[in-house]
Amino acid sequence: MSKYYQINGLKVRVSDHEPNTSLRGSSDIYLYVKSACNELLSIENQIEAICDKNGYNISDFQAVINDWKDGTYDIHAFDSVAEEVENNTPCSVVPELIAATRKNNNEILKGYSLSRFAKRSEIKALSEQTGVSQSYIKKYFNIR
Repeated sequence: MSKYYQINGLKVRVSDHEPNTSLRGSSDIYLYVKSACNELLSIENQIEAICDKNGYNISDFQAVINDWKDGTYDIHAFDSVAEEVENNTPCSVVPELIAATRKNNNEILKGYSLSRFAKRSEIKALSEQTGVSQSYIKKYFNIR
């Protein structure tokens, strides 16, 4: 979800996701309440940086700052239904998934051997047989 403001002829968008400009057109300023890792971002700091860079007067953005003052919103500000999640933010889950996938791929490839000069067709055949990606097979067997 997004919230829009008109400030001195500028369209300002505050949101928790990337814009779909084909639906609503583009805005002049994009502000985000959370990062890709679900960490809260400071709207006030973003506005300060934009004002410094573009020479805008920060007092013109007071309505936005008041609505999104740090600590007055939470990570679920735009959620229609709050879900209870046990520390499953992308930044905490991804490393575990990568480690599990690597361990699984290593187990699968243990019984196989390839020369470090293996041809592309051999790598592709092993990939199709095991379900492990060709790039992972190359790394695993140190094939260049």
